Amino acid sequence: MSVESLTEAGLVSRPDRPRSEEPDQVMARRIAGVRIERVPGYHDHRGALYPFLDFERAFWSEPVVHGYLFTVQPGRIKGWGMHKRQADRYFVLSGELRVVLYDGREGSPDRGSFCEFFFTPASTGLLYIPPGVWHASQNWGDTLGRVANFPTVRFDPRDPDKYRIDPHSHEIPFDWRLPDF
Repeated sequence: MSVESLTEAGLVSRPDRPRSEEPDQVMARRIAGVRIERVPGYHDHRGALYPFLDFERAFWSEPVVHGYLFTVQPGRIKGWGMHKRQADRYFVLSGELRVVLYDGREGSPDRGSFCEFFFTPASTGLLYIPPGVWHASQNWGDTLGRVANFPTVRFDPRDPDKYRIDPHSHEIPFDWRLPDF
């Protein structure tokens, strides 16, 4: 159906606005210090290769001191979590994940702001989460989500730098439903 015939049928349509930058970069600017980089893969009939660790890139300017893998089951939310001393550096490996960030930092000009990033097997990436920023991962797909994290401070079980809030408590005012736009 043409735009003219849609208008004649009484339907209102609007063209998308032009954009000069990627939506991820616009989203990341909502909270100071957040960085995202999509990681393009190289694919062929045997599989894929994803070059994600390159110490020449600004994303890896702080030392890698620790690394671990965490998973998120389909239909589940892992979070809210926050660290006061460390930044998290996620590499989303697999699954369909929405990672939501909330700036609760005292004195931050972005206090109260949210960022949402969507990752799929076709669109993986690196996400830098600064200290003091709350974060949670929601698996909206039907396969296990996997994330490798390379925090900037080594974990100390005697003095854990980990704070938690139940994602359903509404202490952080976020609606976990996935809207259709």
